[in-house]
Amino acid sequence: MFMADSIAYTLEKLQPLLHAASDQTRLRLLYLCSGGEYTVSELVAVLGQSQPRVSRHLKILCDVGLLERFRDGHWVYFRAPQHGVGAQSVARVLAFLDTSDQTIQADAAQMKRVLQADSGLVNAEVPMTVRRLHRLMLEQFLSLPVGELLDIGVGNGGTLKLLASRASSAHGVDIDSASRQVARRAVALAALNNCTVRPGDMYRLSFDDSRFDTVVLDEVLLSAERPPAALTEAVRVMKPGGHMLIVEHVAMHDADESQARLTQLLAESPLRCGLVRSSNDGAHKFLVTMAFGDADVQHRKQAQ
Repeated sequence: MFMADSIAYTLEKLQPLLHAASDQTRLRLLYLCSGGEYTVSELVAVLGQSQPRVSRHLKILCDVGLLERFRDGHWVYFRAPQHGVGAQSVARVLAFLDTSDQTIQADAAQMKRVLQADSGLVNAEVPMTVRRLHRLMLEQFLSLPVGELLDIGVGNGGTLKLLASRASSAHGVDIDSASRQVARRAVALAALNNCTVRPGDMYRLSFDDSRFDTVVLDEVLLSAERPPAALTEAVRVMKPGGHMLIVEHVAMHDADESQARLTQLLAESPLRCGLVRSSNDGAHKFLVTMAFGDADVQHRKQAQ
């Protein structure tokens, strides 16, 4: 039996893994997919090989657990595992790879061009209003760790991209397929390989109870059909004693009423609400607040 730290391979499992990693094209795919979630067509555009050929290589990597595949709407995405033996195996294989290799660098540069062309994010300037909002959001984490992050309503990926570098892992969910595609490209372009984006209904999240240290409700709570139910579900997946960042974008003429609604929703939840801060662009206002979970109160209210 071959030992590599906590990984142990029998001969039966080691041989196909080494075979999968022995091909140059598969190594290029493995390196690319360790940095994001990509479709076959995106990978084909980078490698310049036929789709059947790339698909065959991807299948070999998936069969031995070096890559994972998942479907999102009409698209199938591939990425390296983020946890468990698969993630450790990928790390061990790529540890032997010189990432300054000319081909590897060319692949990374080409993937960036492909993503930029698809998303229209070439040299996009961040508006001053958004920069002020981001500053407000980051100020909430001056003395708080982000830990495992869930962004509910990931949208264009702006918040996920902002906070992911401070997170141990970052998950974004959205009910809209087009938004998920934009968010995936945004975090991949930012080289944030700890992010994953998936379909998600804020009323029925596909995560275990008490999973995340930080939960973000990103401009979805006040516009929800059932705000209390959405907040209850967000609390369910937040660790007892965790924290929840809530961001809302409202019209100036509705700002006071919206802030009162938000305060009331939080008062009726098992959370302790911090100060609601705001920033405006003249016609609209951003409301930003951090709510904190009290372990005893959360357990008591969730049991009711």
